[in-house]
Amino acid sequence: MSEDFKTSAEKYLYSRDQFRKLAQHKFLEFNEHSNLLIASTNELIASITLFCSGRNFREIDNGLYCADLMVSFCRSHFIASDLVLGGDLVDGAVIIRKQMELLARLNELKRGTDIERLIRKTPNIKHLKSGLKRLYSEYSEVAHSASPKVMELLGRRDYESGVYTLVYPDFQENAYVSLQHLILTAFEYYVWAVNFLSDNFKDFDAAYHSKLFEKAFETHNRIYTGRPISELGT
Repeated sequence: MSEDFKTSAEKYLYSRDQFRKLAQHKFLEFNEHSNLLIASTNELIASITLFCSGRNFREIDNGLYCADLMVSFCRSHFIASDLVLGGDLVDGAVIIRKQMELLARLNELKRGTDIERLIRKTPNIKHLKSGLKRLYSEYSEVAHSASPKVMELLGRRDYESGVYTLVYPDFQENAYVSLQHLILTAFEYYVWAVNFLSDNFKDFDAAYHSKLFEKAFETHNRIYTGRPISELGT
């Protein structure tokens, strides 16, 4: 069915929306466990965030800063998930890199830390607790558009006349690499959050959130080669 567009921008946005829907369909169709992995991880992050809603963080060392970072992590997680599913891997990578830095900052904010020593300084990636730190340089390369190679994440198509970069997002198997890295940021965040919230809020149900985590982790292992939960720092 043909569409009448008044502007090029209107045409682009309509086409982009259609291609993103198709990419999402192809992504979920590629592996039968992917939908459950995304849903269970989203539930874990949302549950942690909604527990914090309306609670007083003022009496906790660096509590207000931590609370803001927790809100930021949740918002970015859902945005990155949407981008990865929709085939926007470069844009998703920028947010995944941001999540790594946010996790490093949370780990820097130990009880008694002088926040003035951290302000306006980039978080030190060495404070990440998992293997995410080994991925950071690659994600920085994507964020900085540092080489033609990383631009391949935009998508390529081979035609008789040559190789073309896709104007609109499309599914590619690299999306499953991006998804795993996003999920790993969520898992490291869970480790930090369950310790932080258990220490500061007596009514935080760590056992319930542990079950949410285990469901997401087990589903992750159905898609990817898994590691023991102990290696993630719990």
